Amino acid sequence: MKKELLTQNALDVCFIIFEKNCQSEALKTFQEKVFLAGVPFEKFAREWYAFVFGAIYHGFSQYAPAFMVLEYVRSVKYFLKEYGYADEEITEFLDNEFQAYIRLIIEEKVKECPQLFYRRLLDKDIREADKQSVVPLSGAMAMLVANCLDIFEKYDYAKN
Repeated sequence: MKKELLTQNALDVCFIIFEKNCQSEALKTFQEKVFLAGVPFEKFAREWYAFVFGAIYHGFSQYAPAFMVLEYVRSVKYFLKEYGYADEEITEFLDNEFQAYIRLIIEEKVKECPQLFYRRLLDKDIREADKQSVVPLSGAMAMLVANCLDIFEKYDYAKN
């Protein structure tokens, strides 16, 4: 039997997934592993945060009712505030990085996220990037998307 989640519990699950996939030290190590150490960490992290929020959205939107998904999107800005983002930074993040990944996900083009990541960070096509960089990044992105789908499938969502 699946555990039933109320809206706040479901949002907690979303943000736990975010925090587990965005821990600073692990993210710095990941950046080195995908050979993007030349990119400023803050820029790399913002792009990764946007992708992770997008991956969560993708998984969550497949199983949760629309009102919960809308609450998740609305709550991202409050979560970013807790992460130390100023109001202007939040608006910029939501309008730029976050919007770019959500657009691909809504258009059911999740497989294009690694290409977008490289284009936004390095201003080049993924085919121009080193394969030693592309493979682990693409793999990590695919695993995160699949993991989010698996997690959200395990719950029923209350109509609170």
